[in-house]
Amino acid sequence: MTMKKLILSIALLSATLSAAVAQTLNVVTGDVTYQFPAADAGIMPYTSGTSLTIEQKTFAISDITRMYVDATEVDSTTVSVVYDGASAKVYVAGDIAHLVDATIAGAHVKVAQSTDVADEITYSLSGSSSDGEFYMAGSYKATVELRGLTLTNATPVYSGAAVCIMNGKRIDLSVKSGTTNALTDCSSPSSDLAQKAALYCKGHLELKGQGTLTAHGKYAHAIKSAEYMTLKNATINVASAVKDGISCDEYFLMKSGTLTISGVGDDGLQCDLDGTENTGILAGHDGEDSGNIYIEGGTLDITTTAAGGKCIKADSTLIISGGTLTLSASGSVDTSDSSDPSYSTTLKGGKVIINGGFIKATVSGTAGRGVAAWDIETNGGELNITNSAGGTTVSSDVKCAKGMKALNMALNAGTITINMSGAGGTGIRAGYGEKSSSGGGSNPWGGGRPGPGGGGPGGMGRGSTWTNIKGNYTQGLSDGSGPAITVNTTGSTYSTSEAKAIRAICAINVYGGTTEVTTTKSGAEGMESKSNITIKGGKHYFKCYDDCINSAAKIIFDGGITVCYSNGNDAVDSNLGSAGAITIGNGICFAYTTRGAPEEGFDCDNNSYIQITGTGVGISAGGAQGGGSSSNTISGAAQGYAFYTSTVSYQPNRYYTLTDANGSSNLITYSFEASCNSSLALFTAKGMVKGSTYAVKYATTAPTDAATVWHGLYVGSSTVGSSTAIKTITAK
Repeated sequence: MTMKKLILSIALLSATLSAAVAQTLNVVTGDVTYQFPAADAGIMPYTSGTSLTIEQKTFAISDITRMYVDATEVDSTTVSVVYDGASAKVYVAGDIAHLVDATIAGAHVKVAQSTDVADEITYSLSGSSSDGEFYMAGSYKATVELRGLTLTNATPVYSGAAVCIMNGKRIDLSVKSGTTNALTDCSSPSSDLAQKAALYCKGHLELKGQGTLTAHGKYAHAIKSAEYMTLKNATINVASAVKDGISCDEYFLMKSGTLTISGVGDDGLQCDLDGTENTGILAGHDGEDSGNIYIEGGTLDITTTAAGGKCIKADSTLIISGGTLTLSASGSVDTSDSSDPSYSTTLKGGKVIINGGFIKATVSGTAGRGVAAWDIETNGGELNITNSAGGTTVSSDVKCAKGMKALNMALNAGTITINMSGAGGTGIRAGYGEKSSSGGGSNPWGGGRPGPGGGGPGGMGRGSTWTNIKGNYTQGLSDGSGPAITVNTTGSTYSTSEAKAIRAICAINVYGGTTEVTTTKSGAEGMESKSNITIKGGKHYFKCYDDCINSAAKIIFDGGITVCYSNGNDAVDSNLGSAGAITIGNGICFAYTTRGAPEEGFDCDNNSYIQITGTGVGISAGGAQGGGSSSNTISGAAQGYAFYTSTVSYQPNRYYTLTDANGSSNLITYSFEASCNSSLALFTAKGMVKGSTYAVKYATTAPTDAATVWHGLYVGSSTVGSSTAIKTITAK
């Protein structure tokens, strides 16, 4: 624009502005337009023929391409960027014109904010380009709006990202309602322009809005925040990423919205500690650097196929209190570090806490895990794990799949369903220890150190001595409440690793809730520990091919109701080899095997090792004690008991009642799922007195007055069987 034309334009504009104060003065410099509401333009100093000042923005005359007035409405504190193929235009509101510098190269846009403002600046992005970017510099809080933006950065100018926000403060990224947006970064940027994601934020990234954003990470991540990240309402789709789908530091918080992740080369969603000190959870998360992930609501659908890939991985604690999560992990074992292999996992953290929500986890990657952590705690919600992963061998160590694996396991509440079908797979795995004899790796976690990332044991080593036992397994609370746990294991043995439902090196303490376990293959036990197993409350059912409950130490029934049915081995088996191996306290246990001799209902090498310390119920049926003579005397029993050593044939669909001799008092009623030819049976129940005679009778209809009915046990019924006793016993 020539000097003469500019002077004429200013004169004409001044006259126009004075006559039409509702209009907008547009000052164009290249592809950037600064928009001043006419009412705010005021006096425009024209200095020395070289510059023009409007409000607080001074323009060099040589930079002005055009000036005109129209009726465009201007949103204050807003910068609008409109992409159109190979070009882009930037519109800057007049009230912030002096604070924002914009540079454009084709469709590559760079904006810089020079100072803070009372009302933060909003950057509104729309349009499309197959070779463009948005790069924002500054150090102040801002809002970035996506209003129908499709942007691919093919030949980087400022960075390789599609949207790169180098602002170290909080950034609200609003995906506007009704809009569809897509971001794709450069797959091969030069080293000085290499980016971390298609959408990158140096500061805090708060994703929100009612629209949809799809991100493709062609070089690294799809979405990356160098500090915390939150998600509310918006629909975020990660369609591909060379590395993690979403990666952030400090913490990740999802309140609502929809998050879908697939096609990633590493983890789906990952959060790391930013500094060296973990702040832990802080009120309102203000200043928090924890490495935690919080899922409070919304819908997540995450699929990973990478070797060792995790659907959700928290550096510290992963807390799920709401939402619907559908997770699938199918990657192979990552053996890049053979001393510490990494397995595909749906939920991984230093600690995983499930307080609510619905989680559907599907695992098929070799030796994969459903949930893995140092500590796992459930207080509510529903967790459903289907794991079909098979086993493998890494550096001579056997590695097999796990449904849940932790050093410390506290299953306090919630609904947990685990279906394992791979060879050698274990539903629930807890504790750590060192095995002193051969028969598998000395470290059951696998590799050179204990931890949730380690491998499966090379067989628990029956008869082995375990030392340095660490960890805890608890189920339910002291008031008898607890989770509803169902574990089904159909896998066979892989190498030296037998499939198990619940396996622990550490002690197992069951306080409440319900447990329903089934296994179908040889070696597949229901509940196994290398330390004590104590049941204090709840209702529990084990239907297993191998031992239903097996321990290297004591098995104590001091509360609750337990039914154990084995069709291939012992029902309850303690290898302690001393008094108290199996203890009937104040609990109820009905244990039977249909395998026949030498498998037993209660097996502890010698019947004299059984102790009766309370007024509970112990009913067993099975073969005679194998491996030598066995005393049928229990010393110091707190109530009457009897061993029945004659053969008796139990039949299904009959309801057997233990009564006093004249049949007037029902001590307990029980029934069998299958025919059981028993040659050794234990009877003890509240009310049995030494020297008194008792009988077992049966009826063909189930009692209807039982207070509790549980897999063949009828507790609290006053109904007795027929008048004919099939056996008579005298209590010791």
